[in-house]
Amino acid sequence: MHIEQSSIVVDQTTVSYDHFQMGSKQVCFLISGASYLYDHPYFYYSRMALLARDIDVICIHYVTEELFSMTDAESNTCMTRRVDAVVSEVLATHTYENVQFIAKSLGTIPLAALLAKPSLQTARCVFLTPVLTEVAEQIANSSQAGLLVIGTADKFYDEAALETCRTSQLTIDVIEGANHSLDQGFEVDQSLAVLGHVVRQIEANLFEPLPK
Repeated sequence: MHIEQSSIVVDQTTVSYDHFQMGSKQVCFLISGASYLYDHPYFYYSRMALLARDIDVICIHYVTEELFSMTDAESNTCMTRRVDAVVSEVLATHTYENVQFIAKSLGTIPLAALLAKPSLQTARCVFLTPVLTEVAEQIANSSQAGLLVIGTADKFYDEAALETCRTSQLTIDVIEGANHSLDQGFEVDQSLAVLGHVVRQIEANLFEPLPK
């Protein structure tokens, strides 16, 4: 495995990304939350599962402080431009036959915006704890298969928005009592059980199981 650190300038801001290269024809882009980063459990174990299958991984570092001084509309546009620029550069400079995405929280906003791109219609997408009211319509109008996971104790849980998402091709997994980190309060065993369940769901919705 070779890890290449690259960057691209978008609207005068340098956006860096880490490219875990396995020599694969498949790639998965990871899009973090505002503070839920790539060393946190759901990204750490997702990346482990991807690398175990020799799938290339891209971690996009698109979050900067100025995003939080913008209006929601300005911030959403800015995030999408940054993520789209990295995705476009990687796909233009590498020959990948299969493209996947895993996004969490704030990162689900730019991912939802990319669903309409003609070049990504066969991509598979995982939305972890999405900002439902921001992304529901885009998900409902999408054709991509994949997974959406959210807990009923998540601050972004919205039943009406979730119902809108059910018209999509995504598998919807609602975790009773899970919060925005997909934890069960301060219950360690129950939270670890959710982690294992969700990682297995990600594996089932993105790729075939490893041979035993």
